[in-house]
Amino acid sequence: MKRLILILIVIGIMTNAYSQSTLLWSKDFTAGLNNYYSEYPVIQTIADTIKVVGRINTASGQGLGIIKYDLSGNIISTKIYGDDLASNNSVIDYKFDATSHVYILQKEKLGFYKSKIVLQKYSLDGDLIWIQQIQNPADTSYTPHSLGLINDTCIFFTAYKEYNYPEPGDDVIETITLPYLFAFSSDGGQLWQRVFNTDTEISWFPLGIFVHNNTAYLFGMNNSSLFHRFLLKIDINNDLTIINTELERGIKNVQLTLDNNLLVTQGPDYRITKTNLLGAVLWTSHYETNNSSDEIKSTIQDADGNIYITGRHYETNTNADILTIKYDSNGNLIWENRYEYGGNNADIGNTIELKNGQVYVGGQSQRIGAGGDYDYVVLKIDDESGNTTGIYRYNGLANGNDVVTSLKVFDNGNVALTGLSYINSQYDWTTQLLSDVILSIPNISLKSELKVYPNPTCGELKIESGELRIEDIVIYDVFGKIQKIEKLKNAIDISHLSTGIYFVKIRTEAGEVVKKVLKE
Repeated sequence: MKRLILILIVIGIMTNAYSQSTLLWSKDFTAGLNNYYSEYPVIQTIADTIKVVGRINTASGQGLGIIKYDLSGNIISTKIYGDDLASNNSVIDYKFDATSHVYILQKEKLGFYKSKIVLQKYSLDGDLIWIQQIQNPADTSYTPHSLGLINDTCIFFTAYKEYNYPEPGDDVIETITLPYLFAFSSDGGQLWQRVFNTDTEISWFPLGIFVHNNTAYLFGMNNSSLFHRFLLKIDINNDLTIINTELERGIKNVQLTLDNNLLVTQGPDYRITKTNLLGAVLWTSHYETNNSSDEIKSTIQDADGNIYITGRHYETNTNADILTIKYDSNGNLIWENRYEYGGNNADIGNTIELKNGQVYVGGQSQRIGAGGDYDYVVLKIDDESGNTTGIYRYNGLANGNDVVTSLKVFDNGNVALTGLSYINSQYDWTTQLLSDVILSIPNISLKSELKVYPNPTCGELKIESGELRIEDIVIYDVFGKIQKIEKLKNAIDISHLSTGIYFVKIRTEAGEVVKKVLKE
């Protein structure tokens, strides 16, 4: 029965806009979130399981949710962690270790300008193993910042300690803030804590902790040099090394690469720098603009050292576009791809993935003009040429803001994606599975040039392509599973397949087309 329902859904989808023809299923899960800026979910794929992880608002406070789906869109399990023993709280950061545990760093609000730190460890089955709290109800407020794990034996987290905080109605300028680093063992015991000298060491953490070779790395700035960035290295014995880097602009994100270097995105422009682990600059690339709102949102490096970035970039007198760029290992520009929907709409790339010679970008794109609501958007870009080979768009149930925040691509080309959709005055998770990301038919003339017959058929399908050379033909079932592939042919035998609906993806030198066929 479920299979029949899914088939009917797919038939209905195929009769709608062609850009929706690759949608296999779409599932909404109540998260009850307030915005899409910091509370976004991420997606993971393990074998035939799609796992969505992120913050969820509950009646007793904010927790960490893990929802598992099978490839048919059925929920396998639902777990929520961190909503017990802590109320009026926010999940600040979380990490998973290699032994099936999750650590959650929370901020619990105690009153006006006053909070405490809650650190919890859970089994993946949902059992609370231990909880630690850092607070001083008398005169001090603690605010957690970021979390890191070292070899599953040591937990680091950064935080701020505030005192002289104001009473309601008072001026907040007198508040004194001190940056801290805490270290705990995996059994919940505190190992040490370090308070930083704000004039000579660090006064602010611009981003989170990253870990390499039993050492925690932090970027920071201090009061004596507010526009300069320092790299701090702290090992599990609390030995500190402060490195004076060449980075002088605002740091947006840092990623450890496969060759043990750092990709550092900077703002407020489209700037990326590659450094070594001592903070020495290897190269910097800056894509020019005159708009201070340009921002790189996601980066990735492939096995050959090529680097891909995406985000939002403004051209003169226009709104933001999704600008995706490929650099070689030395920072030289290979290609650029700009996506602009409907003229002056805002388009933003949030996440990037590489698979099967394609670059996949997920993000958000305004639907009806500047100032309007956003739709899901996924772009597929050829890795070699930088040409767009697929576009997918989705408008949620309530015509509100819909934002792709994470995606993963299976070996067969299926794309699992998740993000936030505005439903019933809140943001919930919308998770989807696509059989592929393809070009919209209005953008290419292949639909009329390529003919598939006979349809229905009980045996061989023939493809009439005129002067176009067919590179390959792929048959998918309604679950996106590849059933057969033929290369450099204009026919494919499907007599061995069971009766039902299938999709035929035809790839030519001019682009791709997917058609629906019925096997009798």
